[in-house]
Amino acid sequence: MPQSNHQKEGCCFSMGLLHHSDEKAWDLYRNGDDNMLGTIYSVHASALYRYGLKFTRNFSLVEDAIQEIFLELSKNRKTVGRTDNISRYLFKSFRRKLFRLLEREKRYDRGSKIDDYSFEVRYTIEHEMILDESIEIRMTCYRKALQELSPRQKEIIYLKYTSGLDYEEISEIMGMSIESCRNLLCRAIKTLKRVIYKNNNPSARLL
Repeated sequence: MPQSNHQKEGCCFSMGLLHHSDEKAWDLYRNGDDNMLGTIYSVHASALYRYGLKFTRNFSLVEDAIQEIFLELSKNRKTVGRTDNISRYLFKSFRRKLFRLLEREKRYDRGSKIDDYSFEVRYTIEHEMILDESIEIRMTCYRKALQELSPRQKEIIYLKYTSGLDYEEISEIMGMSIESCRNLLCRAIKTLKRVIYKNNNPSARLL
């Protein structure tokens, strides 16, 4: 069904508010603005989907987790707390929801060690290296180096450099202190450098 002019104006209005102020956009959603909730979904669902596929290749499970998050937001808007960072709120909620679904599927055990979960990374550093004639060699070396990282190290690199989140956002999503996040990222980068230098590859300079 085509949208009325009023609906179109409302949607555009919501988009503008979402762009300028997460806090104001979230308050509009909490106060019953369905256009705003739809806008929040449109803006953030793809990033959540990509993040989810780092934990599992079960596309349906990732989609279910996203749908459940937004259904709960729709039903519980009157009890949902305030936030000034929608992305951080959604990433944290989605990660928790996905882990619960994975636990039901027996692919993740909450009683296991902290690093005992899967996180597969496919970084698109081709954008930075596209003009380099040795790109394939460097990419191969970089992928091999990534395999030396723990799942949590892969995840923090993804959140920091692919998703562009800051340490405060990452610490809330991963349930760690900011200092622990800094140390984890530092160890991950040191490991990447060590492995790449060990292979005597020029791509070490990129790090």
